Amino acid sequence: MGERVKGAAPGLSRRAVVAGAALGGAALAGGVALTTGEGSKPSAMLRRQLGRTGLEVSEVGFGGFPISDPEVLLYALDRGINYVDSSHCYRGGDSESVIGRALAGRRDSFVVATKWCPHHAGQPATKQVFLDQLDASLRRLQTDHVDVLFNHEVGRQSDRLGVERLKNPEMLAAWESARRAGKARFLGVSGHDGDLSQVVGYAIDSRQFDVVLCRYSFLDYPEQQDWIERAAAAGVGFVAMKTLAGAKGADLDSFRRAEGRQTTFKQAALKWVLSNRKVSNLIISISTRRQVDEYAAASGAPLTAADGALLAEYAGLFSREVCRFCNACEPACPDDVRIADVLRFSMYFHEYGESERAKQAYAGLLSSERATHCSSCGGFCEASCGYDLPVKRLLLRAEEALASRLERS
Repeated sequence: MGERVKGAAPGLSRRAVVAGAALGGAALAGGVALTTGEGSKPSAMLRRQLGRTGLEVSEVGFGGFPISDPEVLLYALDRGINYVDSSHCYRGGDSESVIGRALAGRRDSFVVATKWCPHHAGQPATKQVFLDQLDASLRRLQTDHVDVLFNHEVGRQSDRLGVERLKNPEMLAAWESARRAGKARFLGVSGHDGDLSQVVGYAIDSRQFDVVLCRYSFLDYPEQQDWIERAAAAGVGFVAMKTLAGAKGADLDSFRRAEGRQTTFKQAALKWVLSNRKVSNLIISISTRRQVDEYAAASGAPLTAADGALLAEYAGLFSREVCRFCNACEPACPDDVRIADVLRFSMYFHEYGESERAKQAYAGLLSSERATHCSSCGGFCEASCGYDLPVKRLLLRAEEALASRLERS
């Protein structure tokens, strides 16, 4: 297969990445090939159907977690971004409140998604709690309905239940009440834990859920291609998140400055996701106008050979630094550290620049679940990692950053 990309999944070559193959061995879905049209100008923001919902959504969606200025969302709307995603628990409701100020008087221009999440608030998963959370979200969003209402972070690591949470009769009764009242139009599921395959599979097969939101990037493992195919066949919308493959933020600027480069790494990563025509759209966190301009340019733009080379270069440098959240290593841990979650929170801190979010999330773990134990451990997790990550070193890095800030708070 040619020269192997250092640190990539087994069997992956540089040629495979440049040819448009997903890391992990899966080919680009939908038969979309890399083009040599290096000088092609990107089209205006394109839209796609969100599964069977009938909603038309911008290819690039606005991830609303970090937004603090409603004018940024209006700027995004002017550039064709009409899909905006938030959650009841994002920044204590501040995300929804800012978005609500942008929606005022313009609600019909947006497709609005939010999430209910009693487990994040330490509340029981009862019908009334679900409905109260939705009502609070609607007040902050200054609207009488949301278009998509997600069950947030479904997965054994996130909620201790995983797929069983989707079968909760209290949640289903709350959904039916909200739907009949016109407060929410379509029901969705989000997640990124190691049991994501079971969660997505159930969401598709049950016919009760209209949209799934989960990680999808050129570094993720190939089973996701099968999920996307199944979702498309069932008419379930597939929204991609975590599209930047770990977003090694401090290093992305060096990619952007490379002489003669016509695209940024982030644009290449987004174009890779969008090259799969069975993906409904993607969301990416946005807080500035510059980000709007950079990310919107990925819509309608061809995935070029130069993009493939850029992704291969990133893979060669960082594949062994990026956790895939597959949880394969956790059974080997003698102390039951929640490895994938700790590394995800570390990513929020080091790569996303969301230190408060990372600190709060890490504080939400039990002390026994943090990486406190790792310095004296033999590193059994590393032998179980299929991606050859230096897991122990990454955990100690997370503990140093997040625990020190816990002590100061």
